[in-house]
Amino acid sequence: MGAGSTAVGQGAGTRWWVLVLVGVLAIIVGFVAVVLPGPTLLVVGILFGANLMVWGIFMLVMAFGEHLGVAHTLLRVIVGVLGVLAGLVCLVRPGTGVVAVLLATSFWFILTGIADVVGGIHRAEGRWLSIILGVVGIVAGIVIVANPEIGLTTLVVLVGVGFMARGVIEVAAGLALRRSTRARPAAAT
Repeated sequence: MGAGSTAVGQGAGTRWWVLVLVGVLAIIVGFVAVVLPGPTLLVVGILFGANLMVWGIFMLVMAFGEHLGVAHTLLRVIVGVLGVLAGLVCLVRPGTGVVAVLLATSFWFILTGIADVVGGIHRAEGRWLSIILGVVGIVAGIVIVANPEIGLTTLVVLVGVGFMARGVIEVAAGLALRRSTRARPAAAT
């Protein structure tokens, strides 16, 4: 193992808590959406926007923090920018942005799902969690795109379940990264 790979691993390992934090936020947003879909549609739109912005910013930071190759970095940048833009739309126009939430969320799920599957293929650490996370995202996005006439309440519930599933897997991935980071120094001695 070279010095460069150790530095990359330590850099990624020190950011485990960001993945856990983003996962917890996704779980909270998803829970609110499932429990109170009707009366909180406007609030949920704002919370989705905040989650998309935080996640988009996280993707942009991660795009330049790890050395995963040009294609993966470019994909993370595109997904991050789209996440930030979709989040801004939801925050600025939450009432009239419900359709934007539908489209932004569905494409966000599909693109992040693709990014996670690609990441899982190229990275040994957390491979299956990343691939499962990607498949969940792709399926959630396809369901929303394939049936745009579903009611807003159903949409909020589906998106809420998708966010909770994604959040649980992100928390698990963050904790796995933390455990693997702690195990490295012990293995080296």
